Amino acid sequence: MNRNHTIIAVILLMTVCAFARLIPHMPNFTPVESLAIFGAAYLSKKHWAFIISVLVLYFSDFIINNTVARSFFPDVQGIVWFSSYMVYNFIAMALIVLVSSKIISKVTVKNVGMSILFASIIFFIITNFGAWANEKSLYSSDFSGLMASFMAGIPFFRNSLLSNIIFTTVIFGSFEIYTSIATRQKSTAGS
Repeated sequence: MNRNHTIIAVILLMTVCAFARLIPHMPNFTPVESLAIFGAAYLSKKHWAFIISVLVLYFSDFIINNTVARSFFPDVQGIVWFSSYMVYNFIAMALIVLVSSKIISKVTVKNVGMSILFASIIFFIITNFGAWANEKSLYSSDFSGLMASFMAGIPFFRNSLLSNIIFTTVIFGSFEIYTSIATRQKSTAGS
């Protein structure tokens, strides 16, 4: 399979899977972190993994913030273009891509599994820190408030870890099936 087909397949798979964030789901049970892991593993230019992950996150947040979550922005008149919580999500995505690209120098079950665990932990730490550091935080601005934020995030961590295991398995598995079919077709066409 040639390099252009690989890039197109990676980007298409990342885009298609991203729409899962827009359908009803359990909190933090989305493929976004898995997409960042997948992009870090297969895109040779790692900045594209970050850019695609952030764009998927931004546009799905844009849709969610202006539809089902609109009530969370009573101070905003008109369209909600950006919210401060998004910064922490973007930082988490950048770190997930960076860490995953270091861990997955070669795609193996062990490397992908480690990347899943680290991605879940990174997202948990960064986003719960953001929930605490936000100017409209529900938590006190001291250490006990930070710990309360982390404690409140534990159920979301479980969902995030479970979704990362499932979505990463499906995404990587689908790509491996696609590449093996494409390789077989190329070898039979060349015979």
